[in-house]
Amino acid sequence: MTARNIKLFFARWKYLMFACCITYLLVIYVPLPNSDVKNWKEGEIELRNDHEKEEKEEKKIVETDQKKVFKFNPFGQEPFDVEEVLTSSDIKLEERMTANVKPGEKRVILSWNAGHSPDNLQGCPDWNCEFTQIRSRAPDASAVLIAHNDPEFKPTPDQYVVYFSQESPANSGIQLPTPDFINMTLGFRHDTPAGSPYGYTVKLGPNSRQKGQVVDENLVKGKSKGGAWFVSHCQTNSKREDFVRKLQKHIEIDVYGGCGPMKCPRGNKKCDTMLDTDYHFYVTFENSICQDYVTEKLWKSGYQNTIIPLVLKRKIVEPFVPPYSFIAIDDFKSVKEMGDYLNYLMKNNTAYMEYFDWRRDYKVVFLDGSHHDVLERPWGFCQVCRMAWTDPRQRVMIPNWDAYWRQTCEKDGELVDSIPEVD
Repeated sequence: MTARNIKLFFARWKYLMFACCITYLLVIYVPLPNSDVKNWKEGEIELRNDHEKEEKEEKKIVETDQKKVFKFNPFGQEPFDVEEVLTSSDIKLEERMTANVKPGEKRVILSWNAGHSPDNLQGCPDWNCEFTQIRSRAPDASAVLIAHNDPEFKPTPDQYVVYFSQESPANSGIQLPTPDFINMTLGFRHDTPAGSPYGYTVKLGPNSRQKGQVVDENLVKGKSKGGAWFVSHCQTNSKREDFVRKLQKHIEIDVYGGCGPMKCPRGNKKCDTMLDTDYHFYVTFENSICQDYVTEKLWKSGYQNTIIPLVLKRKIVEPFVPPYSFIAIDDFKSVKEMGDYLNYLMKNNTAYMEYFDWRRDYKVVFLDGSHHDVLERPWGFCQVCRMAWTDPRQRVMIPNWDAYWRQTCEKDGELVDSIPEVD
């Protein structure tokens, strides 16, 4: 191409080339709408998009499933990032952690006969909910808690009625007549907006995940005993006591408390210490087998110590706890088979320690009921408060109370009686 032709080419196409250059610069340097990183705090909770990964991984998250991470900063503990909570509910963490609060307004939560105090709202003080037990304020209440039926209580159509119970339906001392006005429950059940379990599992955000060794190998090597069981309720619907007696024929299980010969006073720190130093397994069998019924035995001693919890039924526990972190009796064809497997783990430290690999990616939170802070925000009273702010009011109802509550427990001893002592 001659110099004259080149000159004619640029003269003819210079405006198009100029437009292309401008477009390129705009694409490279001008941010797209909504591409800014949100970063703000709500009380002790920080919601942010995770942009601390490698560039390729970061782009992948943006294009597929961008995860939001919440920073939990509980009182007296190290802060940690949370990506999600393990639950059977379809209410995700992001929804649980935010409320549509209207400035200058508040929502009243009335406990009609369910006890509790304003402290139960300390996990969400910025949500402007007020707790009261003054019944005359019922007309102003957005939500009313009941623990048993009271003919004097007349709910209004725009109130949430919340039934409180942490007892399994098989052992509830008070049975409600078939109610058609209960919107949700506050207790161990997860399939309700106000679920309030004794503990829960979080999937940690990338910055809080652990690398390397997550369990003290020397601690495991120092363990010499089989299982420990702390129990005071000796005759139960689940017949857990029968299964333990059968299992004791195959592995040592020490029984502490009112149902056994060994003693360790409640609250004695030595009891927790010996679970770490002496025992391989901790019996967390519940008194009844009911949907979602998991109590503090599992969340506190079972997961706050370096010990493998033993549970009755896998499907009751599995949705809520870290993967490969427990042993269920219905995983085995017989009591002997379970005993043989536990004895194998006691002799094989490598296989035993694999039950703690979950600590790299998950954290188990125990809610002791005496400390009310950000750890309670995704559950219980804070979720009642969140629901009180929904606008328009979410329609939530339990249409069949018998099916939802009374019919969710197994028959007495059904599981234990189905497992033979030997194959």
